[in-house]
Amino acid sequence: MISFDDILEQKIKTGRYQFKTLVIIGLVEFCDGIEYAYMSILVAIIKKEWELNQQQIAYLGSSFLLGMVIGNCICAFLTDIIGRKTTFTIFTGLSVFLIYFTSICTSYNQMITLRLLFGIVFGTSYPLGYVFITEITEPKYRGRFGYSMGVLFVIGKIYLAFLCILYLEDFTTGNWRGLIRVNAIPVAISFIFSLFFLKETARFYLNQRKYEVAFDQIDTTIEENLKVQGILTEEEKQGLINWQEKQIQINQEQELNKFGILSQDYRYITLRIWILYILANLQNMSIYLLMPFLFASNNSNLNSMLYMFILELIFALLLYVVIDDPNIGGRKMVIGYSSLILVLANASLYFFRQQILFIGLLLIKLACRALFSTLGLVCCESYPLQLRSQGTAIAFGIGKTSSIPSPFILFPLFYIDPYLPFAVMSVLQIVMIIINHMIQDDKTMKPLESHKQD
Repeated sequence: MISFDDILEQKIKTGRYQFKTLVIIGLVEFCDGIEYAYMSILVAIIKKEWELNQQQIAYLGSSFLLGMVIGNCICAFLTDIIGRKTTFTIFTGLSVFLIYFTSICTSYNQMITLRLLFGIVFGTSYPLGYVFITEITEPKYRGRFGYSMGVLFVIGKIYLAFLCILYLEDFTTGNWRGLIRVNAIPVAISFIFSLFFLKETARFYLNQRKYEVAFDQIDTTIEENLKVQGILTEEEKQGLINWQEKQIQINQEQELNKFGILSQDYRYITLRIWILYILANLQNMSIYLLMPFLFASNNSNLNSMLYMFILELIFALLLYVVIDDPNIGGRKMVIGYSSLILVLANASLYFFRQQILFIGLLLIKLACRALFSTLGLVCCESYPLQLRSQGTAIAFGIGKTSSIPSPFILFPLFYIDPYLPFAVMSVLQIVMIIINHMIQDDKTMKPLESHKQD
């Protein structure tokens, strides 16, 4: 038998096909970075412009998070039915229309609905990008390609910071409608490219038993990458069929269709990943909801946000170098070090407050960036193909579900003491260190799918 990872390493290799796919998927990730960073700024501006109360701004933040949970559920099951490419193209196209309608929104109720719908689109496309990239890349480069999504996410935030300087006066006033319209351009480009240049993954076709389609896809990919006629031999084709049939048999024995990610072999890693995502999302929301208000109270200008995003990018590029090195980086080590930084940064913010505001928030942002990029890889690497989109998307959804009530928790704590939320987060991140230590398997530079006997 021969696995798809063997074909990927020996014949397909890494080249134009993977980089082209990364650019198309990455454009949406770039826009997701814009949208996620803009969420907190938009809330602060609308609060002042529309004279919203504390409860209304909490609902505004929660509607987006609820939409993300719904989108995660859609991604979990729809992508295994209609495919990765089709799902990506549909929801990328929808996001273009939603950006436009948001730019002409005139009422609070309309904005709540649009934030909910945009959350659904964002929640569907965000985990799908990680699934797509991990399924087409070699084990030795999988971490870097996956982490490139996080780098593009940060670049999107830097792009947003420049737009904020151009369109906004400060964190609470400015032409937010014009800013939104400009953001539709890269999404529209990604949608058009996905229609004509994005291919479905060969792993998806193999799992659907569409073997001839998968073989044709593999042949054209070899030709695209190596500029040679790299036709699979009959022996290789039969080896792939035998391997995939064995994988399907194992999945049936494990009753994956019945229990899914909670089947006996996957339930414990699933629960641990869920806890890590819950804690990471709670920490992330403390930044995105409170940062504009903290900067405003500290009389910081929009340049502070730009400097923070630039430093975040530098950190992301450094981590990109070591993410696939099990001796220096590796998935568990990145999560462990990030959790420790969060414990220390949150505690320092609570005790030293405005004296270290910029440095404290920066450290939290850097650690969160490392966490989310690495957790996305851990999800994709922890499940077989039949469960990959389900496991990844539901983990994202579970994390976001915990974030839905966070505005109703963080803002009351913030109004008691602006730095009290960080004291709470410092304690919670200790739990993350413990859970990460309990995860046994680290698939850094290992095959994405393998049978137990292998």
